[in-house]
Amino acid sequence: MFERISAPRLIVMGFAGFVVLGTVLLKLPFSSVGLSWLDAFFIAVSAVCVTGLTPVDIPSTLSTFGEIVLAGLVQVGGLGIMTAATLGALLVRDRLGFRHLLTVREELGSPDAPRNVLRLIGQVALVTVAVELAGALFLTARFALDGVGLMNAVGYGLFHAVTAFCNAGFSNLAEGLYPYAGDWTLTLVLAVLVLAGGLGFPVLVNLYNYPRRRYLTLHSKLVLVPSAILLVVGVASFAAFEWTNPASMGGEPLGTKLAQSVFQGVTPRTAGFQTVDYADLTDPTLAVQTVLMFIGTAPVSTGGGIKVTTIALIFLILVAQIRGERELTAFGRRVPGNLVGEALALLSLGASIIFVATLALMVSDRLPLLPALFEVTSAFGTVGLSLNVTPELSAFGKVLIAAVMFMGRVGTITLIVALAARSKPRRYTYPQEDIAIG
Repeated sequence: MFERISAPRLIVMGFAGFVVLGTVLLKLPFSSVGLSWLDAFFIAVSAVCVTGLTPVDIPSTLSTFGEIVLAGLVQVGGLGIMTAATLGALLVRDRLGFRHLLTVREELGSPDAPRNVLRLIGQVALVTVAVELAGALFLTARFALDGVGLMNAVGYGLFHAVTAFCNAGFSNLAEGLYPYAGDWTLTLVLAVLVLAGGLGFPVLVNLYNYPRRRYLTLHSKLVLVPSAILLVVGVASFAAFEWTNPASMGGEPLGTKLAQSVFQGVTPRTAGFQTVDYADLTDPTLAVQTVLMFIGTAPVSTGGGIKVTTIALIFLILVAQIRGERELTAFGRRVPGNLVGEALALLSLGASIIFVATLALMVSDRLPLLPALFEVTSAFGTVGLSLNVTPELSAFGKVLIAAVMFMGRVGTITLIVALAARSKPRRYTYPQEDIAIG
């Protein structure tokens, strides 16, 4: 039966299936206390879509089992549904069909032949386990210094390592990360995990193989360079606009200001962790962070947004137009022309979804423009930051934000292709006629 289903539809069905499973597991009496079906659904979507938005307090609502379920959903959502399913099949020595490998290849964005996909999946699993375990060790050691006990320290360390690498932004600490605002050890470890997850598996595998091959793909370069630029913009803008803001960090010592600037310059690139109340930030800071959330991270990563490569291509298009060049080039390579349309489509679809959803949220929940726009963009970019709006959302607002999170994680084009009816290829062309633009 599944052999006839297209890869985009399988991916969408996989994410939806895990959302349903997660909702049921979180609603179990030994998973949570006082959690409604709607809130369980919202948290499941947020976890599978690696966002981090939640209408309830996680530590006081979920039991240890519930937190394990939450971390598991985040891990599966971060790896990708089909990739995680393939790993599970390999662990139980199940046979994998050619169609299955094609679907996994599409989810991973790999140009490799299907027979090489298993090797790629092995590298993805190795990198994921290595990065998360290393992060968990550092975080466990740091939490142990707080005197919470070894088992609690391990639990906190593993949970935050998974949610940080998967760019989810959930925390199982009673007070969240606010007490660690000036803690360089904790914030740097989390920031590194967030950045690693946001680079995407193709880039991580490329970097993993770099010592032997000494070669970076064009994709890796178009991820690493824009990511570095956006990181500098995020850190510098947060420091510039919040340095003297008494409501956020104006009265903090120098070390805390620097730590907060670095950490909150990283998290809008779709992690959602926060060491400061975002409702206290200035409008210029929120404006910059909204743009960063919209851009997001790299393709085939644990983050969302329209992706840094899309913005890089838009920039290359502008440069080519200004120079009068017909081809897009970067780092001595020619960019395929068909990617131009895809980049413009992603930008247009993303902006349209955010506009419509923001307008709907303003009407349904009577929210001002900035809080509504910030909430919707955070959902679309699968970030998890909020101006304390999420717990106050109406039932319609929660369903709307859940839908935006789903679109942001699965991918707008993937979702449209999955839902659209197949059309027969046209065997004729229409005559061409020029129009005026601009």
